[in-house]
Amino acid sequence: MATTQIVIDPISRVSGLLEISVQVENNIITDARSSGLQFRGFEEMFRQRPPLDMPYLTGRTCGICSTHHALASTLALEEALGITPSFNGVIIRELANGFELLQNHIRHFFQFVFPDYVSLADVSPLQKTNPAASDFRLPADINAKMSADYFISLPFSRKAHTAIATLAGKAPHPHGIFVGGTTLNMTIMQYNEVQSILNEIAAFVEQTLIPDMYVLSEYYSDYYTLGSGYGNFLAEGLFSEKPYPIQYTVGGVMINGEKAPINLSLITENLKYTWIDAPNDVIPPLGNTVEPNANKEDAYSWVTAPRYNGFAMEVGPLARMTIEGTYTRGVSAMDRLMARALETRKICEVMQGMLDIVRLEPSNQTQWPIPEVSSGVGIVGAARGALMHWLEIENRVIKNYKLIPPSNWNMSPKDNNGLRSAVEEALVGTPINNIENPVEIGRIVRSFDPCLNCAAHVTSDRYAPFTIGIV
Repeated sequence: MATTQIVIDPISRVSGLLEISVQVENNIITDARSSGLQFRGFEEMFRQRPPLDMPYLTGRTCGICSTHHALASTLALEEALGITPSFNGVIIRELANGFELLQNHIRHFFQFVFPDYVSLADVSPLQKTNPAASDFRLPADINAKMSADYFISLPFSRKAHTAIATLAGKAPHPHGIFVGGTTLNMTIMQYNEVQSILNEIAAFVEQTLIPDMYVLSEYYSDYYTLGSGYGNFLAEGLFSEKPYPIQYTVGGVMINGEKAPINLSLITENLKYTWIDAPNDVIPPLGNTVEPNANKEDAYSWVTAPRYNGFAMEVGPLARMTIEGTYTRGVSAMDRLMARALETRKICEVMQGMLDIVRLEPSNQTQWPIPEVSSGVGIVGAARGALMHWLEIENRVIKNYKLIPPSNWNMSPKDNNGLRSAVEEALVGTPINNIENPVEIGRIVRSFDPCLNCAAHVTSDRYAPFTIGIV
């Protein structure tokens, strides 16, 4: 039986360099590989640095979600240093994190996802593909309205970054999120600006983003049956603290339909198919030395393969909303998009509640002593799912630092046992209508909102661009 190999390198409209390779038999995907083609080496950069440098340095992991990284690093440091942050500082930095979620969700939906479903041919040069071969289904009048929404959305993602800069000093790469809370002296001026921006974004989400999402789900309802994956989820707590007037999710894991709290000791990273060497090709979050090896046999990605008690997990808005029980429709490409849209509305509601309890008062920054030896972990609700930072301090400097971003879970290669990642499994079984233009691949992959900037810690020239051939 002839097998068609489809290699798309790079996948467009994602963050970072991602290659997707699939095997197709009788127009059905029978195998898939997700390859992160960047090596960045952040953990090595952080070694021997002063611990209090970490919120500033880790934010540089990614310009798209730098607030998430700064907060995760801060939480890990607070645990290691035994610091209890101020009430107001927590609220302010959680508001900043919320705006990071909003800016990403808006940008992902309109700038990354829309071109898969909405023909932008009339707003050239944005559209390069042939609309006739791209499975666009929207009636002309609806397509015109949603094409306009593509541009209308742009200022709202920018406004969210303006709010982050107001609360945390800078966006991207905020400097105001720090141990003990924040460095912001909250005044009525900052409060009014942030409240105004949030009101504008919330109205846009309710009046434009949510309705547009329902339109896509109506005309592309078959994507509720495509891209299903395993249905095993891991979600961090997000906006779940008791003082919040409106809360979201305490997180947890769901495996084979059974929910449980997260047990961090059950997390390991598999390396058999990653261009990284370590004893037995498996490492815990901290404590093992690894070496890059671009010539490693059988490896096909710089991304590690995190597993939870041996299971490949999916993270992100669908995981959060499914575990919380607020989304029960299913697990598919369209479900991921719908959950992200509905989560955007929920985040606006939670943040409105936090603005009701924030105080107008100075920050409480002081000098923070560094212990001789300590460790800590910070877990943050990021746009793409659970973001985890581990750190170890020895001789008052960073001994080890480890990041496991969301896209490591979703976009990893196979693990040591050959178990596919969430995106690889989601692709397998997908019917390809037109082998010359396999739009289904991009739609499923982008439903995860991949970010290989965070996931792959040198760009490879070993692969050709998009190719289709008979093997």
